[in-house]
Amino acid sequence: MRRFQQSALLMLAIGTAACGGPTLDTRTFELQYLDANEAERMVDPYIYSDRPEGAGTMSAVGNTLTVRETPDNLEKIARVLAQFDRPKPRVRLHFQLIEADGATTTDSAIADVEAELRKLFRYRGYRLLNEAYIGGTQRSHVEQVVGEQGEVTDDAWMITARIGNVRAVGDSGTVELTVGVRSLRRGALETTLIARSGQRFVVGNAQLLRGGGTLIVTVRPELVF
Repeated sequence: MRRFQQSALLMLAIGTAACGGPTLDTRTFELQYLDANEAERMVDPYIYSDRPEGAGTMSAVGNTLTVRETPDNLEKIARVLAQFDRPKPRVRLHFQLIEADGATTTDSAIADVEAELRKLFRYRGYRLLNEAYIGGTQRSHVEQVVGEQGEVTDDAWMITARIGNVRAVGDSGTVELTVGVRSLRRGALETTLIARSGQRFVVGNAQLLRGGGTLIVTVRPELVF
C-alpha cells in the first residue's frame, strides 16, 4: 500500500511539472559595447517565444537586455554576449593609387603589389602615384584628399570609405567596406566588399588619369585592437 502511495505521488509530481511547463528564470544583462538592437538579434535564437507552456520573453531598455528563459538558455545567452560585447577594433585602411602604362617600369615602392597586379592585368609597367592611410570605426564614413599638399585640385584624389560591420575573431576578423577614389574632373572608382584583416584588394581600374592613363586602386584593411 505504501509503495502504491509513493508511486502515485511520484506520478502526480511528474504530471504537475509537465503541465506547468519548464522552469523559467529572469536575468538582466548590462551591455557595455553592443547596441541593444544588435544584442537582441544575437540572442533571439535562444528565446522560445512560441513555447506552448512557459514562453520565453526578451526586452531591451537603454543598455540593458532582460530575458526570461530556462536556466540553460540563459547560460548560452550569457556566453554569446560575453563573446561579442567587447570594444570594436578600429579599422586602418592602406590605399595605394598606382599608374599602369605601356612603358616598362618597375617601382620598388610597390614591389610586393606588382607581382599580384601582373597576375590580374597585362600592363607592361606600374608605378606608385600616391598612397594614404585612413581609419575609422564600425559604421563610420571617412575620407581624405591625396595629392598636392592635401588640396582638392585637378591632380588630387578624394579617397572615401564607409565602414560597415566589423567582426573580430581573436586577433583577426573581417570588415564590410564600401571604398572608392574620385577625381573632380576625371570620374571615380567604387566597390563594396567584405575583407579579411591584412588582405589586399584591388578596388578597380579605369582610365581616369590625365592623357588617358589607367589608374589602379588597391586597399588593405587592418583591424587595430
